[in-house]
Amino acid sequence: MTPNDPTAQGLATMASAGFEFGGDPEQVAHDVRAMWEQLGRPAGAFDAAARAIAVLPQRPEVPIVDQARRRAFEHAIGINPVEVELAAALSARELLERMARAVTC
Repeated sequence: MTPNDPTAQGLATMASAGFEFGGDPEQVAHDVRAMWEQLGRPAGAFDAAARAIAVLPQRPEVPIVDQARRRAFEHAIGINPVEVELAAALSARELLERMARAVTC
């Protein structure tokens, strides 16, 4: 399975969103594992999902002069800061890598 596979991207998105919205590693792992099981336990899915974190869509870059205005707008409508998204993506990748190792053991 490749990182561009819809299954890999779905698992990656689920893991990243779980952390972004404050989930703890055990809860995120439970949710991702449940989705994986519903999909028929596809081989290589966790490894591909870990690699898919790098290819998930990112926010468009904004010129420095517009960043404060964008942050204020995002805050006003409840969008997490980009730093929260990046930390969530890193946590998701680490979790998915651990899950991939656990499945292959």
